[in-house]
Parts: sequence; C-alpha cells; structure tokens
Amino acid sequence: MKLTKFVSIGIALFLGASGSLLSSSSRALGAEKIVLTLGPIRQAITISDLEEFAKDGTATPTLKQIIGFSKIDPKILQGLIGLQIGLKPTNLARVLYSTPGEKITDEIGQAIRTQRRTESGKALRAAVILASGDDGKVSLLEILQKYPLPEVYVDVASIAATVGKIQGLAGNLSSLLQESQRETTRTTETNRTESTTIAPSRNVRPTAPAVSRPPPLPAPAPQPVRPIRGLW
Repeated sequence: MKLTKFVSIGIALFLGASGSLLSSSSRALGAEKIVLTLGPIRQAITISDLEEFAKDGTATPTLKQIIGFSKIDPKILQGLIGLQIGLKPTNLARVLYSTPGEKITDEIGQAIRTQRRTESGKALRAAVILASGDDGKVSLLEILQKYPLPEVYVDVASIAATVGKIQGLAGNLSSLLQESQRETTRTTETNRTESTTIAPSRNVRPTAPAVSRPPPLPAPAPQPVRPIRGLW
C-alpha cells in the first residue's frame, strides 16, 4: 500500500473516528519492524521489543548490541523513548501542514524516516497526528506505534535531538498556529491582488464590412450633329 493511502487513512481516522476506533485501527497501521541505524550499522527489532524496553528496560540481545555501539546510557534511552510530551490535537493538522510545521517535521523525518528517505516528513506528520489523538500527548514510542508504514528507520544517535525537536514543536504550537494563520492571510491577499490587477476583457463590437462601390461609368462621347436634308 502506498504511503499516500496510509496517510489519507490516518488523517481520516484522526478527524472522524471515535477514540476506540482510532486506537484499534491506527495500531493496525503502525510500524511492525523498527530498523535501528548507527552509521553503517543496521539492526532490526520488532515494535514489541521496543515497547518492552520502554516499559521496564528489558532489552533483547539485538537491542543491547546497538545500545552498546551507541554508548548511550540505557536508562537515558529508555526515558527518551517513553517521554510523554503534551501535544493537543486541536489545530494540530493545520500547524503540521503549514510551511513552518512542514519544515520542522521534515527535519525530524531525517532521523525517523522511510527506507528510501522519501516522503519521511509526510509519514511523520500522519504519525504525530494519530499519536496525539488518543490523549493529547505523544512520545517517540507512540509515534513509532502509529507510523503509517510497516517499517521505519530510526537513527539511534539522533534520538535525544529528535525528542528535543518534538518538545520544541509542542512548546511553539501557539506561535506556529499564528504563523500558519498569517500565511493563509498573505496567500488570500496575494490571490485577491492578482485577480484585481488583471484588466477585464472588453466587448468589441464587430464592425460592418465596407461596401465596395463600382467605379462610375465613363460619360458617353458627344455625337456630331448631322444636318437634316431638305430644309435648305
């Protein structure tokens, strides 16, 4: 299934479904496999492996290996993955799909991305909207749970910075909404100005074709007067 279809389903669920339907359906759409990357290293784990680690710190051998390579304190990593960040869903879609919102999520999408690094920002925006729809809070784990593709790539070295950017998004939500509204106003005014500067077309009345007149006939040549015989 194409990413566009996943995103459309995710946004439709967020906007129109009830809480229970959103939870069950979006969970079915979530990532099943997480590929942890660290430079050239690639290690795949399941979403359930990450859920167990976020819950009580239980790490599979694969997860222990990638944590060892990254030299990140497991407790810190556990806290970052499960950290709840308040992100109310009201006007969230409008903010995320504004120019500043897309810029931020595209940056985060470099660390939480698709396999081919295409449309990562779009997938992330759908995941954030779905994650916040349950309780108005998001975490890195919830974003991965709601990710609208079966597979998601996560840069382990960027996890701390990624969580910080999500916190920044939540903290600046009001200002981003105002910027989105200003952007909409500017676009509307620009369109109005362009429409008024175009001169309306004028109706041109068709002109009647000129009637050609034939040239005047030449005057007849004078005839000589002949005398009438018999009068003299």
